[in-house]
Amino acid sequence: MSTHPSPPARPANRPSPGPAGGAGPPGTVLHPFRGIRRSASALSRDRTPAFYVLEQHRGDTLLQRGVVGALDLAASHGAVLPHEHVLAAKVRAQHRITALVGGNPEPVLLVCRDARATDAVLRRATASAPDTVVTGADGIRHTLWRLHDPGHQRELAADLATRSVLIADGHHRYAAAWELRRRRGGRPGPWDRLPALVVDSTRTPLGLRAIHRHLPDLAPREAAARAAAVADVEELDPATRRPPRPGELILVGDGRRYSLTRPRPEPLLRALAGRPGAWRRLDAAVLQCLFIEGVWRPPAGARPVRHLHDGDGEPCSGTLVLLAPPTEDDIWRLAARGVRVPEKTTSFLPKPPPRLLTYHHGHQSRGIRLMGGPRQDRAAPPALTAVRAAPDPPSTRPP
Repeated sequence: MSTHPSPPARPANRPSPGPAGGAGPPGTVLHPFRGIRRSASALSRDRTPAFYVLEQHRGDTLLQRGVVGALDLAASHGAVLPHEHVLAAKVRAQHRITALVGGNPEPVLLVCRDARATDAVLRRATASAPDTVVTGADGIRHTLWRLHDPGHQRELAADLATRSVLIADGHHRYAAAWELRRRRGGRPGPWDRLPALVVDSTRTPLGLRAIHRHLPDLAPREAAARAAAVADVEELDPATRRPPRPGELILVGDGRRYSLTRPRPEPLLRALAGRPGAWRRLDAAVLQCLFIEGVWRPPAGARPVRHLHDGDGEPCSGTLVLLAPPTEDDIWRLAARGVRVPEKTTSFLPKPPPRLLTYHHGHQSRGIRLMGGPRQDRAAPPALTAVRAAPDPPSTRPP
């Protein structure tokens, strides 16, 4: 697996904060910042630093409530728990996005638990009229409030400073931010911070889906036959549409469905040699190491494995492998132990929308020009000139 260098390792003598924060330093350090907000027809540049409260609704159903602030990378290092590996190519892609925008067009998604004081501040903020409301093409309504009261800012920051957070989405952006900071040679500046949406999953639980694999050049009957050498294989009724259970992989294609369970201990141990022991109980790791890199090893010139968030359909060719998602508790436990899972193992939802709130490096200390705005002192970056609320293209998710 090709991985990009991660942020500096947590010192061995520093205890990791638990999911609810508390015992050991450090905590999550979040700062207000000057955001650039997108509405349906314009961009708004905030002149004073604020936290931003974000709610996402589908109809009358609240999907998510959280706070967006500027994460202090160095001060929060020991409290931020990554859980997935990153790929160097995607980190480089994120650098290109940061250079084009002049900052970060969307926050990383962080999860905390049972942050009661933070929740109380957010509830007070959302009782007032919002500052920005945008409805996406998928029908989800995104609502922003500026939290600019200094007392409320201190109360929220103090609560988060006692807590650890799990990176739910944004591993590549987080790694790219650390790399940019290193490239600046320790010179202080806005690149020392990264916009982050912190959500308390105790109050508004996130959805957690598996990311499925599509092997376009491997027929399902052949995949099942090879897998039978190292695991139990059962052909299912083609009409069966149930999702896989934990510990099970389901192969789909050519009108057939197969269940793969109970991999043999010896082949599994060989396939996972040198990997964390916890990977033996992680379906995505077993699929990657035992099957994709082992018994299904694609020949030279084969089309690459694709990662799919939607596993409902029949593939046009090859084999679709469906997985069951891990639980959030599983991910917390692994991350707290420093264990990272293979890339594209989890998909937490909903994600913050791109370009709704931009953290622009130059705007933290001086103005920029917005389309149709009053006198400013520098031109807007290209990514800030599109102001209509058209459906967003898929964000480049090096996160």
